[in-house]
Amino acid sequence: MIKPVIVADSSPLISLSIIEQLEILPQLYQRILIPPAVWDEVTVQGAGLPGA
Repeated sequence: MIKPVIVADSSPLISLSIIEQLEILPQLYQRILIPPAVWDEVTVQGAGLPGA
């Protein structure tokens, strides 16, 4: 069953990225929302770290 929406936090995104399973999110949810603060934490502040 696909759920309509999820608001993602940084920890699950980083963990899924490390194990190369980010593609599971669109299989489970129709819409994935990433708040600007989470985007910044994962991509900007986490640049060069695993999962960035």
